[in-house]
Amino acid sequence: MQTMKALQLLAPRKTVLAEVPRPQTPADGVLLRTRCVSICSTDISFFEGHLFPSEYPVVLGHEYLGEVVEKGPDFDHPDIHVGDRIVYWGQTDFGGFAEYRSLRPVFSGEVKEDVFWADRNFSDDLRAAAVKVPEQLDDLQASFIEPTTGVLRSILGNPPRIGDRVLVMGTGPIGVIAGSVIKRLFAPNSVVSVDANVMRNRHAEEHFSQRAYQPEELIAEVPENTFDYVFDALPTVKVDDEEKDPRRVAMRRLKPKGRYILYGASQEMQKFDTWLMLAKGINISASPFDVTAFPMHHSANVIQTAMQMLLTGVVDGKRLLSTVHDFQDYDGLVRIFENYRSTTDLKTIVDFRAA
Repeated sequence: MQTMKALQLLAPRKTVLAEVPRPQTPADGVLLRTRCVSICSTDISFFEGHLFPSEYPVVLGHEYLGEVVEKGPDFDHPDIHVGDRIVYWGQTDFGGFAEYRSLRPVFSGEVKEDVFWADRNFSDDLRAAAVKVPEQLDDLQASFIEPTTGVLRSILGNPPRIGDRVLVMGTGPIGVIAGSVIKRLFAPNSVVSVDANVMRNRHAEEHFSQRAYQPEELIAEVPENTFDYVFDALPTVKVDDEEKDPRRVAMRRLKPKGRYILYGASQEMQKFDTWLMLAKGINISASPFDVTAFPMHHSANVIQTAMQMLLTGVVDGKRLLSTVHDFQDYDGLVRIFENYRSTTDLKTIVDFRAA
C-alpha cells in the first residue's frame, strides 16, 4: 500500500502530521499530486471548533492546486493530460493538506452529477467543478481560483444593483476578493468596508475600499439607512455588547428593503436581529451549497470565470499573496493556524512542491 503525508485534525486545536494511505485513482477521474494549498478561514473555523465534521480525523484544506499524475480508465476529457494543473471547487471542505488527492472533475460545458444527501443538511455531489490552469497563471496565484469561485457564486447569485452603496464586512481575503469584483464589475455608487484588523483595513483600501472603517468608527460616523447592499464575509462573531454586534450594526445601516448577502458561515448560532429584519424588510440571501439548487455543472462555469478574473487582474492574485510556507515545516504550519485571527497577512499558501 502506498502512503502519503497529510495534516490531520483529530479534534479542535489538535493536529498531527500523519502517514495515511494514498488515494486510488477514480475510474472516471484523476489522481493529483498536490502543488499548493492556500489557507482559508474555513480551515481555521474547523481548527478552532466553530465548524465541525461529522467525524474525526479529517484532512483540512480545500483551496487546492494539483498536478495530474494519473487518469482513470473511464476518464474521457480530451484536453486533460498527465502533467496538467487542476483547480477544483467542491462541496467538501477537506482533503487538501495532503501530498495527493483524487478528483472526479466536472469542467465547463459538461453536465455530470453524482448527488447524495450529506449529513450537514444539504445535498452534496461526489464530483467537483474544475478548471485546467493555463501556463500564464503561476502556481501561487492559481490557488486563489477556488476562493474567487466561492465569492463569484455568491455575488452572481445575489448581485448588487447599479448605483448601490455597498458595505463589505470583513476584509480578509474573501472580503478583498468580493470588494474587488463588486467595485470593478457591478458599477456601484460606492464600496466601503469594516474590519477590526487595522492592517487588513489597509489592504482593503489598497484593493477596493473607498474607506475602511474600524467597527467603532462605523458606529460613530455612518448614519443608519446608508447602505443598499451588505456582503458579510465575517467568521464566527462573539461580542458582549449586543449593540456592537457587527451584524446588528450593519442591519441598522441598511436602507429599508436593503439586501444582506451572507457568505461567512458558522455552525455555532449567530445573532440576527429579527425585529430589524421585519421592520425594514431586509432581504437576507446566500448562494446555496445544496447541488439541487446550485448544480455542480453551474459551478463549473463559475470556476472558469473565476480563473479569468485572476488572469485579467480583476482579482489581483499577486497582491493577495502574503506568505509561502513549506508543508514540511509542520510546527510552523500549526503556529499559522493558531495565530490566524490576529495575522496582518492576507493569503498564506502552503507549498508542497519541495516534497
